[in-house]
Amino acid sequence: MKLVIFDMDGLLFDTERPSFRALKEASERRHFTFTIENYKQLIGLPHGKSRDALEKMYEGKFPYEEVIEEYREGFRRILTDEGIGIKPGVKQLLDAIDGRRMKKCIASSSSRETIAAYLKQTGLEDRFDFYISGNEVKNGKPYPDIFLEACKIAGEPVESALVLEDSLNGLKAASAAGIRCVLVPDLIEPTIEIEEMAFRICDDLEKVIALLE
Repeated sequence: MKLVIFDMDGLLFDTERPSFRALKEASERRHFTFTIENYKQLIGLPHGKSRDALEKMYEGKFPYEEVIEEYREGFRRILTDEGIGIKPGVKQLLDAIDGRRMKKCIASSSSRETIAAYLKQTGLEDRFDFYISGNEVKNGKPYPDIFLEACKIAGEPVESALVLEDSLNGLKAASAAGIRCVLVPDLIEPTIEIEEMAFRICDDLEKVIALLE
């Protein structure tokens, strides 16, 4: 194993819960009921796919642009007021990867600007060799493009890589790329499908250290 590929939201940072709160508030101000189960269907999806999913949920009646604009404002406000929480085990795992002289990167559906902002705000901007966003590949998760591109940039074959994910869409993308994937659940509880697809399931990132040998 020579390359560890990290997802970001819900894996490195505790951003899914404030994101859900902001989207729920923005939706319900326009009288659209929005549940955690609705939100789980959006986790790991790129922007365009999220739009498609919401329009399908609400039979084309969802005022996407209005809600998303208000959601973004609310989400930024929450992160400014409350900060960005780093998930348990992040720094320990990064130290362990450094100690083994392995490469590490972020492959996230978020924009490059968002990735850079989160890393700077949490003091982790120098901890990764590179990062790649969903905007830089043709197809977002659950397609394998972003993970294949990460391996290409790193100069490593998929057989030498390990993906760390918290979402089913990310897990499907890693599986389609032929890369082993460890799932560290956040909001999504493991199902039989996830258990069969994942290389391992770990409670937190610190427990991934034992898999690096």
